[in-house]
Amino acid sequence: MHSFNDPLLFIKGPPVFHLPPKERMEAPNELLDESTSIYEIQKSFSTKTLAIIDKLHFLAKPFQRKVYRPLVFHLKSGVSVQGEVDKVEDDTVTLLVGTEELKYPVEEIERIVWRGSILK
Repeated sequence: MHSFNDPLLFIKGPPVFHLPPKERMEAPNELLDESTSIYEIQKSFSTKTLAIIDKLHFLAKPFQRKVYRPLVFHLKSGVSVQGEVDKVEDDTVTLLVGTEELKYPVEEIERIVWRGSILK
């Protein structure tokens, strides 16, 4: 006779029992039908912009702010800004340039350069 509660491997520790598939409890239908999602209107970004957003979130962390210096942000308007990432909000980024805070839309940043190489 083989039972589902017979141990397959002996390990020194408290016993653990698994129920056979038929005896497992099913979730009630009202729990399955309930929706907990929140609908938000999200702006669609290109894959390049999404990659830059990921880099900006990474560079906004305290340790990375100290390590990745100096950063140069190349904007689509042709302007290069040297500074560090202060914070990233929905579709804007705040850059610290000296003692000044500059806010730019994320779509405006074309690439981020650190020590002469583009961050990937």
